[in-house]
Amino acid sequence: MRKGEFGKEVSETLNCISELLERSSSTFILEMRTEQNNSDKGVKIREVRCSTLLHRLNFGERPSTEYTINLFRGCLHGCTYCYAPSLIHDDRRWGSYVDVKINAPSILEKEIRRAKKNVVFLSSASDPYQAVEARYKVTRRCLEVLKKHDFPILILTRSPLVLRDIDLIKRFGWARVGFSISSVSDPIYEPAVPKLESRLKALRRLNDQGVKTWVSLAPIVPKLVLTNLDWLFKKLKEVRISAISLGLLRFNGYEQSKVMFKERTGLDSGNVLIRSQETLREVRALAERYDLDTSCSSLNWTQEKTKENSSIDSFLSQGNR
Repeated sequence: MRKGEFGKEVSETLNCISELLERSSSTFILEMRTEQNNSDKGVKIREVRCSTLLHRLNFGERPSTEYTINLFRGCLHGCTYCYAPSLIHDDRRWGSYVDVKINAPSILEKEIRRAKKNVVFLSSASDPYQAVEARYKVTRRCLEVLKKHDFPILILTRSPLVLRDIDLIKRFGWARVGFSISSVSDPIYEPAVPKLESRLKALRRLNDQGVKTWVSLAPIVPKLVLTNLDWLFKKLKEVRISAISLGLLRFNGYEQSKVMFKERTGLDSGNVLIRSQETLREVRALAERYDLDTSCSSLNWTQEKTKENSSIDSFLSQGNR
């Protein structure tokens, strides 16, 4: 890469994301809650204060020792299959709002001092690099706190905005950056998700800078495999990802998400989930044919912990992201 190219690409990425926020850029009055309405797009961005941030990543049957932090409530990506609406139970239309936890860095600073060192996952119910992060830099400031206390990090996003923080991520003793890619990479199902090509390009840039990367192929919707997986796996091999996790679309326990999926797509979840396990086996076999690591062993931070109490694997097997 020629000198200056990397910085130029990061700048272009930030400019593109800034355009999404341009019409809602008036000054906020910092109170307990403030609201900005983007009337043209029906998007509301609200500033809120949280009382706690660092939580155990409790997925699966065993107690977890890993953590997760969610810096936003809501997501502008607006994916039709997302499980998060079933967790937060908000009456607002999914994809039309984001609550920004503006005091997250200070709360994390207090909580991290009492926490035993382990992986912090960003994030389990929100995208840490969705468009509002370009303005608020809450994720970056929380990463600075985690770096200060030498905590390992596992990042999962759909946005190339993560390239902005590559200088900081490289300074961590243990860091993994992943991109989420689904089998339905189409605006019908993912209205505001960055283009797949931009995510692949970001993966390459991260690897070129020495950051270990991975991909969460989720959700896999058995009757909606619109992404050319042969092409995708070839590209992932070329960009040298360390691992790929595979997750099926699931609605068990996520009734609100199931209803939302049908309302927005007109499809019955039972019909699109036919042959789930068979499809998962076929996708796994195809990934392994391209020598992609589906074990995800490289995502397990091993110091002072054992594989048995890890919830990362259980979380990644859930595909509604």
